[in-house]
Amino acid sequence: MKTKTFDAVAESRRWKEAVSHETEGMTREQVLAFFNKDRVIAALGTIRNLVEPACIVREEPPEQ
Repeated sequence: MKTKTFDAVAESRRWKEAVSHETEGMTREQVLAFFNKDRVIAALGTIRNLVEPACIVREEPPEQ
């Protein structure tokens, strides 16, 4: 017989309760920003990786 080591339903309920306490009193825009923050941070990291190599200044070798 297999015993359950992780109760997904109970964990989901705990998560929903914790999030509801964190977002209580926020406007709709603030709640959306709260849930999108990880996506925004990841996108900024991607943009930074795309831009940084393009910003390298290369100098010509000195003429002899």
